[in-house]
Amino acid sequence: MKISANSRYFLTISYIFMLIYKVLLSGQYLYSVPNHFPILLLFPLSVILAGADFIVLFVFFKICDLFNKFKLLNWFYTLLFLSGVIFFFYDVALFQYFRAFNNYGLTKFLAYSSGEISRYVVYSMNIFFVGIIFSYFTSLVLMLISAIKNKPCLIKPFSDRVVHVLLAVNIVFCIGTAFLPFEETVWLEKSPIFEYFSTHILSSYYLDVNKEVESAEYPGITDEKENFPKVEFDFGATKGKNVIVVVIESTAFEKTPLGGDSRSNLLFLTDLPKKSISFISHRTVFPATTRSILSLFCSNNPGTDYESVTRITDSFDCVSVFDVFRKNGYSTSFFSPVLLDFDSFENLKMIKRIDHVFEPSEIIRTGSFKRQFGTETAIEEEIVQEDFFNYIQTVKSEEKPFFALYFPYWTHAPYEVPFEDTSKLGHLERYYKSQGYMNEKMNEFMNRLEKENLLENSVVIVTSDHGEGFGRKVGNFIHPNYLWDENIHVPFLIYAKGITDNSPKTVTNPTTVMDVTPTLAALAGIEPAESWIGNNMFEGRTNPVFIYTRAMNLHSGILDGNHKFFFNHVTGKNYYFDLRNDPLEEHNLADTLDKERLENLIKFINYKNFEINKTVETFHETSPDD
Repeated sequence: MKISANSRYFLTISYIFMLIYKVLLSGQYLYSVPNHFPILLLFPLSVILAGADFIVLFVFFKICDLFNKFKLLNWFYTLLFLSGVIFFFYDVALFQYFRAFNNYGLTKFLAYSSGEISRYVVYSMNIFFVGIIFSYFTSLVLMLISAIKNKPCLIKPFSDRVVHVLLAVNIVFCIGTAFLPFEETVWLEKSPIFEYFSTHILSSYYLDVNKEVESAEYPGITDEKENFPKVEFDFGATKGKNVIVVVIESTAFEKTPLGGDSRSNLLFLTDLPKKSISFISHRTVFPATTRSILSLFCSNNPGTDYESVTRITDSFDCVSVFDVFRKNGYSTSFFSPVLLDFDSFENLKMIKRIDHVFEPSEIIRTGSFKRQFGTETAIEEEIVQEDFFNYIQTVKSEEKPFFALYFPYWTHAPYEVPFEDTSKLGHLERYYKSQGYMNEKMNEFMNRLEKENLLENSVVIVTSDHGEGFGRKVGNFIHPNYLWDENIHVPFLIYAKGITDNSPKTVTNPTTVMDVTPTLAALAGIEPAESWIGNNMFEGRTNPVFIYTRAMNLHSGILDGNHKFFFNHVTGKNYYFDLRNDPLEEHNLADTLDKERLENLIKFINYKNFEINKTVETFHETSPDD
């Protein structure tokens, strides 16, 4: 098991650099995410979490020794280390982008461009990042000198005994840490390549399904029977009205005035609820945009694979809310300030059937925007709103009711604003800053609806596609990684001038994104599609719904009224919360479930993974005119 002297030297340099790199990156984590000392991975814990690095280095150099008769091998080591700078800097860029240690699989999942992410290397320039650069180039210089002189330089290589002891200890470290729960340790040691392999490639192994079961009945999380009252509402008063749906990106209920956040800048959600019907127990089923939006459009689950079904096949289709409104004489429109190329969204057949779609590809191509900062894939909300009102004027001249969905973007990570550089702020400060911009644009939007007399004959819905995590739960940052309520609990308000403002209500009945489309149809006085599985929110009925996430963690579960159960496919850990009595999910009740009920819940969830994907295969065979 011995390796040559040259290999031991290069192994020593590489391993020392990896230790320094992990310590500094951990310091960067504390610098950017304050008050998380319990998960600060500084030396010596970084030594433990660099165990996999040492094992890989040992195996690599052992293989290289098979070719040690070639004099150019030392230069090969050096060139390989030089090329490694791509991965080291990409790690830092990813971290700085999300203000947490997320992974390559996540960036692929969210469809961010590498150019956009790489800009955050520049924003990382502080003492920690300077230390990483200095240690890297110091290591590289030592390797170059050693390659030229063909002998060790400055640093004495590990002896064979030290190498063997380190190998044994690190194997023990790796085995030990493999059994620690991912979401509790945050696993800061994982590299982008390892993350991509472990979450993306192996996801088919983790996502077990029970294909032998022909059908599976929902087993019930608890024996408690919840009854929810109907919400009194005169649907005749809104029949035939225009419907305007505003889906604000990444808006966690608890980070709004509705959720009691005194620092939130979405101040329009202070006044609007006073004249609206507010459903304050509303949740999405998937904490990321594409599948949450598809669940809204289709009132159904759009697949449970690791990747969105829109990436897997361009044949996916459903009878969408746009189709149903269009069939009933409405003009349909969709407005987005961000490119619709995420998860190949722009290729969906249901999108192409919408009468008018505004997205910024041509404006970005020609540079005809005023945005000075922020993402390269979006434009300022002002341009989108101008197109909205121009199009609505055209529809008004045709004397047709309209259904419009507006998708404001700028509260999405990394929480930027188009006319101010916020890159030096902390992640939460940036979020509140982006909320301020969104609040300004929403006030302008509502005021113009009023000015152009559109509110008199319209129903306005304000909601979000998913929530956002800011570390209330350890390691939970941005949105797609977990199923905590931070990630899936979102606002939902219905405002109809002259109707809801005369009798505003706060409704505690639990509802989900599946219920949105049937509720919109009821408000307009039209029949819902047979394929929709949700309920009219006003009727007080709830169905158990499948919830899941496929990003940094692989979670699947059930949301049934005020009860939430889910489990981690990789670690096998179970979670059960009574959201009515424990809204912050501080008390995991999974241990209170008897063995048979727990087995039935997991069996049911595994079956739903299979059943939903099987259903997706037939979605494209369903005509929107059915």
